[in-house]
Amino acid sequence: MLCAAIDIHKAVFQAAVLDTETGEITQERFASTRQALVEWAERWRDRLAAVAVEATTGWRWVARELQARGLEVRLADPGQANALRGGRRRAKTDRLDARWLVLLLGRDMLPEAWMAPADIQRLRDQTRLRKALCEDHTRWAQRLHALLVQEGWPCPRGQLLTASGRRWVAALALAPAVRAHVDTMLGVMATLAHEIDLLDCQLRRIARRDPRLQALQQIYGVGPILAGYLLAEIGDATRFRRARQVVRAAGLDPVVRDSAEKIRRGRLAKQGSPHLRWALVEAAQNASRTNSPDRELYLATRRRAGASPATLTVARKIARRAYHALRALEPQPA
Repeated sequence: MLCAAIDIHKAVFQAAVLDTETGEITQERFASTRQALVEWAERWRDRLAAVAVEATTGWRWVARELQARGLEVRLADPGQANALRGGRRRAKTDRLDARWLVLLLGRDMLPEAWMAPADIQRLRDQTRLRKALCEDHTRWAQRLHALLVQEGWPCPRGQLLTASGRRWVAALALAPAVRAHVDTMLGVMATLAHEIDLLDCQLRRIARRDPRLQALQQIYGVGPILAGYLLAEIGDATRFRRARQVVRAAGLDPVVRDSAEKIRRGRLAKQGSPHLRWALVEAAQNASRTNSPDRELYLATRRRAGASPATLTVARKIARRAYHALRALEPQPA
């Protein structure tokens, strides 16, 4: 049986093919173009059992081209694959990286990352683009706020994120050079806000017809937009064995130092999806409302540890609820 691995780079690909019976490895280097990749795949397509690629920049189009030619693609977690090599300092080259990947695949030791299906990947692209645009919009508002303070027109920073705040800025009496800068900033913010609104409309449209998004919206604090973030990052809930693994996937679990009988819990691990973590914390911001089912938990934790730990505690609960809401939609075994 033959299996292969491709070490992906922007300029070149390094491919390694392993014969699991003899242990012989064949290495090949070719340009990182579709034509070169297709030519390589056509030569090996009828003999390869699987191809491993790392979950690094550029893997998506590589996986699509290989799958289109009937090859099974296995997505490797680069951090875990590197950890299996040990902490000892070793030479690092493309040939050695490809060799290591194909050896892990051949020995059935490849640490796999989840390969999202096309609909989840599209939703993930939309939600991540929206978050990037929102962050850019906030940054431009901060720049505008700093400029207004310098010109003697202080105002609450959040006011600049509203339509009434932008109208107030447009009516200020400013020097011509400053007015030109302010108008440019307002134009950029208006463009970003328009694009965010378009994405919001798309996400709401999807939420109206997707039962998974409708189920997530039953969780207090989760609307159609946040439901889109949760589904995009969690994806197929069956890939998690239990609810607390979703908490870990969001990086909301604390770092634990356990030695003998001493257990210390420190800061958040943050070893997971920052987008999922952000969405869960945003949903948890509503926990202090009087009709929130988590109000008592939030208030008790806030009295004991403070507002931020209380919000994180509720965010972990929402993560577990999201897991169960998605699992409930899966067909039950007979």
